Formats: sequence, C-alpha cells, structure tokens
Amino acid sequence: MSTDTSLAQAESPARVQTKFVGVAQSLDARVDVAKMLTPEHYAVEREAIFRRAWLPIGHTDDLPEPGSYFVYDVPTFNASLLVVRGDDGQVRVFHNACRHRGNKLVRSGAGKKRSFMCGFHGWSFSSDGALKVVTDHNQFDGLEKADYGLSRVTSEVWENLIFVNFDETPRESLQDWLGPEFFDRYQGYWDLHEKVASYSFDLNCNWHLAVNSFTEGYHTMYIHKNTARDYQGGKINPQRHRPHMELTRRHHRFSAPGNPDHEILPVEGLAIKYGRKLLPAFDFDFSMLPAGVNPSRYEYWAFDNIALFPNMVVLCGNHYRVELTFWPIDGSRTRIYNSLYNYKTKNLGERLGQAYFRARGRDVLREDLNTLEAQQQGLVSGGMPHVILSRQETALKHHFAVTENMLRGQ
Repeated sequence: MSTDTSLAQAESPARVQTKFVGVAQSLDARVDVAKMLTPEHYAVEREAIFRRAWLPIGHTDDLPEPGSYFVYDVPTFNASLLVVRGDDGQVRVFHNACRHRGNKLVRSGAGKKRSFMCGFHGWSFSSDGALKVVTDHNQFDGLEKADYGLSRVTSEVWENLIFVNFDETPRESLQDWLGPEFFDRYQGYWDLHEKVASYSFDLNCNWHLAVNSFTEGYHTMYIHKNTARDYQGGKINPQRHRPHMELTRRHHRFSAPGNPDHEILPVEGLAIKYGRKLLPAFDFDFSMLPAGVNPSRYEYWAFDNIALFPNMVVLCGNHYRVELTFWPIDGSRTRIYNSLYNYKTKNLGERLGQAYFRARGRDVLREDLNTLEAQQQGLVSGGMPHVILSRQETALKHHFAVTENMLRGQ
C-alpha cells in the first residue's frame, strides 16, 4: 500500500503530523452531500451499496451454546432476522418468518430454545431451520416439509462478528470484502471485552451524516469540551491531529492521539483507583493488542477508529471498545445501534469503576448525536453547493469516494 508523504509534510503548528497510508491526495475535498439526501438517491444506494455489502449484525458471543438465538431487525430492508446456533454449533441466520403465512416466528429478544413454534398455527422449526411439525398436515395438498424450512440469509463470521449479505448471490466473500488489511490482523481482539451497555436511537438524518459524525476527530475540542475536555492531543498535539490514517479499498482506520498531560479529576481518580483507565484517561499500553490495533504503534495512543463500509464504526481501545452500526430507515431517517464493551471485571471495585466510565461515554455519545438533525436541516435547505473537508477529515472524503465507486458498480 502506498504512503502519501505530501500530506504528512504539510505545514501545521502541531508537532504531530498525520501519516497517511493509501491514496489520500486524489480524494475530493468538496462533496455535494445534499444530493445524497433525497429519497431517489437513497433508493439507488440501498440496492447498489447495502444489498451488495457485508453487514454486521452481532457476535458469536451472543450465542453461547446450541439453541441460543437472538432477533435482529434491519430497517433498511424492513427485515427481521433470527440468528441461531444450531445443535451442530454452526451459526445460521434466517428470515424471522414462518413459512406458512409469514408470521414473525420470534417477536423480539434473545434466549435459548430447542425449537421454534409459530404462535399462529403451531408450525415448528428446529434450530437448523428445518420444518419439523405441520399441524393438521393431511389438509395440505403436496406439502413436503423438506421444501419449507426457514429461509436462509447468507452469513459469515469474522473473528466473532457475524455478517450477513442480502444479495441473492454475494459478489465476493467476507474475507475479500474486508481485505488483507483487516481480515488477518485482529486475532483475539474481540475476545478481550464483554458487553456492558447497549442503546438504540432513531434520528431524523441521513445515514451518511450519522456515519461521518464518528469518523473524524476534528470536532472533539468543541463538541466534547465539557465531557472530555482534554482527553486527546495535549501540548505536543494541540490540534489533535491523527498520528496514523489508513485507507483501504472500502474501509479505513485511524489512531486517535491521547493526551499525556490529561488532568485526572477527583471522581475519575476514584474510578481509576479501583479499575482501569478507559475514557477520558488512557494508560498508553498496547502491548496486549494484535497488529491491526494501533498499527503504527504510536506512543501516546488513545484508541483506533475503524470504519467498515458502509455502516459500522468501532472505537478500538485496549480495555474497551465501542461498536456503532448505522441502518438507514429511508433517505432522511437512520437507526443507530450502539454497544459498549469493557474489560472483563474481577471484583466489585472494577465494576464500580466501569460504571463511571460508562456514564461518561454515554454523555459523549449524546454530544456526537446532537448535531445530526441540525446538519440534515441545513443541507436539505439547498443553500450549500457542497461541504468542504480538511485533511483531518480525509476519512470522510474516502467514505464518499467508496460510495461513488459502488454506485458505479465497482
């Protein structure tokens, strides 16, 4: 992969300059985002991007044993998915609809079942999707149970993340979709943490705006000035420039710079005393992490931001991670699923410490979401021919370039 040295050498008062890996120089800095906010444009994107893409829906950790299941709703395709670990240990994804008359087989939630019975007429399916029971079977002419198992959705697993593909015949494997820059470089990372909180939000904004809100650090000094005022940058990097940014065929990752001079407040100090540094303090220890996390091994590393196009952003820390998925409902509404994962606790003190950081992270998230509906209103008004993006927003430039490429069928 090439390195763009011209951007890294650009004049700046900061002592930390961004190293760009991948083609950054040729990306457009002026983007007509407003044209992407129409219902017509979204309808094209749904088929050309979301139907072709590998989309994350959960983790194998959520299915600890045979018969474990969870329901996952995908508003982009108005689909409900039933994700099940079969008796053979394999994870399968089905349309959550009885093959008799389409009733939702499991209304919501998660649990464990040996079989799934439809509450409408009593048809029953095994954990591998096979139709096992048809009530009053002799009243159906020519019905062969082997022909009416639950409808499968193509799925694959990377590390412990479960992905689906809604294309009738996927055009590439999950491994090819992720690329070598991601596929082989995160071994074991997703097993370091456990889920401690999850939220969902429906916002009146386009999915592009929602994803973009979490894929640049330029905003952090302003939006987060009260909740995480000095967690990044510091004296050596006053503008909080990303030390490392890598662009691949579809995805990106960059490293966020921690502040070695961060002032620890009294309550934060108590949380750290009984637990570990999470957010807004960092211990700069990345010795336990695989090569894909903090790939440049930056000394004052806070966390990585990885964006798996089109709709997943992960903030990858050492003792925590934050996962966000963005599902367009239509051209002007987006559902956001947010999950927080922390290190696995050993005692009450660590759990109390995590509670503080969980509350702080929730408030930071709400600040990130706060601008989205206002952006939507400003852009759809028609008063702006384009937005203009800085070098520190190169990930956004890349996002829109990938969008255009996929709309062209590339």
